[in-house]
Amino acid sequence: MNMVRDIKFMIRLSLKYPGSSLLGVLVLGLGLGISITMFSLVKGVMWSAPQVEDSQSMLLLRWANDRQRLNFNSRLSKVEYNAVRSQAKNFKNIIAYFEVVVSLYDPDGAAAAKRYKMAQVTENFFSLQAAKPLLGRILNSHDATLESMRNIIVSYRAWQEQLGGRSDVIGKIIVLNGMARVVVGVMPPAFHFPSDKDVWGVWNIEAKDRKRHSLSVIGIPLEGASTTQMEAELRSVSRFIKNQYPATNRDRTQIIAEHYNSSFVEPAMRTILLLLCVASLLVFIVACANVSNILMMRISRRQNELAVRKVLGASRCEIFTQVVLEGGLFSIGGAFVGFLMSYIGGQYIWELFQQSNKFAPYWWGLELDWQAYLFAIFAMLIAVISSSITPAIRAIENQSTINLQENTRSLSGLFIGKVAKGFVAIQIMCLTALMVITFVMIFLMHYLNDWDLPFDPNTILTAKIRLNASAGFESGESIDQFFDNVTRDLQALPGVDSAAFTFDDGGILPSLRQFEIQGKNKMQVASMPYASANLVSNGFFNVFDIQAKAGRLFLATDIESSQKVAVVNQHFVDAYLSGDKPLGKRVRVYRPGGPREVLAHNPLRTDWMTIVGVVPNIQRKLLPGEQAADRAEIYIPVKQRRTRGLWLLLNADGDIKDWIKPVSDVIHKYAPTLAPTQQYQSVQNIFNNVHGELKAMARVVTLFGVVALIITIAGLYSVISFTTLLQRREFGIRSA
Repeated sequence: MNMVRDIKFMIRLSLKYPGSSLLGVLVLGLGLGISITMFSLVKGVMWSAPQVEDSQSMLLLRWANDRQRLNFNSRLSKVEYNAVRSQAKNFKNIIAYFEVVVSLYDPDGAAAAKRYKMAQVTENFFSLQAAKPLLGRILNSHDATLESMRNIIVSYRAWQEQLGGRSDVIGKIIVLNGMARVVVGVMPPAFHFPSDKDVWGVWNIEAKDRKRHSLSVIGIPLEGASTTQMEAELRSVSRFIKNQYPATNRDRTQIIAEHYNSSFVEPAMRTILLLLCVASLLVFIVACANVSNILMMRISRRQNELAVRKVLGASRCEIFTQVVLEGGLFSIGGAFVGFLMSYIGGQYIWELFQQSNKFAPYWWGLELDWQAYLFAIFAMLIAVISSSITPAIRAIENQSTINLQENTRSLSGLFIGKVAKGFVAIQIMCLTALMVITFVMIFLMHYLNDWDLPFDPNTILTAKIRLNASAGFESGESIDQFFDNVTRDLQALPGVDSAAFTFDDGGILPSLRQFEIQGKNKMQVASMPYASANLVSNGFFNVFDIQAKAGRLFLATDIESSQKVAVVNQHFVDAYLSGDKPLGKRVRVYRPGGPREVLAHNPLRTDWMTIVGVVPNIQRKLLPGEQAADRAEIYIPVKQRRTRGLWLLLNADGDIKDWIKPVSDVIHKYAPTLAPTQQYQSVQNIFNNVHGELKAMARVVTLFGVVALIITIAGLYSVISFTTLLQRREFGIRSA
């Protein structure tokens, strides 16, 4: 009954001082809300995993590299997969897959071809999964034979978007990258394993290209198998593979096993999440400290009351309990506000996270589940203890007479005044630090969004087109014809200013390649300078409204059989040809377009190319610390160095979103079975994605700064308002 009485008393006390009560609830709510949101984010990213049969743990088997070489390929080859599968006895199931991007087209449907991610899997792949097909069947060992490798399974999303959601889809023939395939199953809506896939096919493990390291391998441990046993077994298998195939495993040390989800959490992301957790903990600590401050203020207001209670025989336990209950009421109200803030703010945080992580797997998420509620309860208990323990100890101190005497004195003689002054100093330091951090983040956001470009990137539409040999584009002539036809038809559309193709993303993100200038000192390839080497069609410079500063631009006669030419930007001239006449100089570039993009007959390096023109810089201005060499660019006619993959550029009147359908129709006219490998978007969107992770991080840190700033201001307000209240007597005497 005493507990019920104390609770009623604390409720009445809170209603008596509504301002400080609401302030305490708000402050603690912000601290709890940030903590709950960060806990849910970390749990949904780092501690999640795709659903598998019987909730089995999945381990990713990959090669380790002690040298930490950049771009190290840790995947296994087919022969290595076979060796692991036959020799690793501590795993009850080992599956493998490799990823490709395909263009899916329904010849009988109305939808244009669309790109989807596809997983080529082993025949035992679907035995691991808990999900069952919505229609049809899963793939099996029969589908892995060379004669039956045309069977595929599609996701619910692809079934609805490209196949019209028809119930008679099983057995239907569709086109993947220009080749006929048969649909044998449709997976349920939530299934996209492994990570955002929409098409699945099975391949023959005995097929060609067995030495290429392209397989992601997953192992399911035997029940009772220890980590030590699996590691020892994998070391043994690694030695066997390295002895059998030393040439292809020179930089590989051994095969290791790690949690499957860990492979999707990059070290940078893990560091960011850790920093966010630390930041949320600091905000929570500041919130608890401010609530403790508020309770101290309220206890000081009740000094006479507490002194009288002690004189009349109230026990320390009773007074201690009342103060703790008061902190508990703050925590309950703060938890409600925190969950409300977490529900609303969590959606914003997750959107920012997705923007910065375009390839986040489908099982990641930010949800307020039972674990979040359990964490909130634990955080509430911590808040109650940390915020009320000091005020409660202060309240039960045996200083009744002193408390009664201090009520007649000014603040300067109060113990609580000294505490208040300390809180003010700490709060001001926190406020200063938070203001600095917030202003730095605002400056960083401004810098990341201010590219200072000589053109308007919002008026240019772009998308990447890749022409597959299986879709009929086998020769260089057929590739040239496609790009010429599309350019001609697009420029004929009313309202189109210009159209062209380029190798660089949107024409503006450089592909750095090594180069040399004829007549300069001979040097080794490894020590040659770098510059952006962009393959462009004739209309490229018209898209950006660029005129030649010297010489000429590319002509229709700049083809494979004509003199090899190049155009450079002003940064290239300033960095490498300063004081020389650039026109007539000859350069050659190594691997322009990249080894996977160029056609097979293209040599490792270009022929010597004569510089026939100099153009202004279309990249952003140089930043502090950058040199002209950092933005040097060499433009090469695409017909003199063919490639299958190019970015379309379209500069047209009006909203560029209105041009997606006309452009798609033109592409479909000349390549009906293919779709862009990158979605239609503005060049501005390309720029926005350049620093996507950093921008999202800046927004989140700014959000933390704003929340912590609010908490700090609230703490300062509570301290200053209370000190003013205690000094009323002193102010009155001074006024008189």
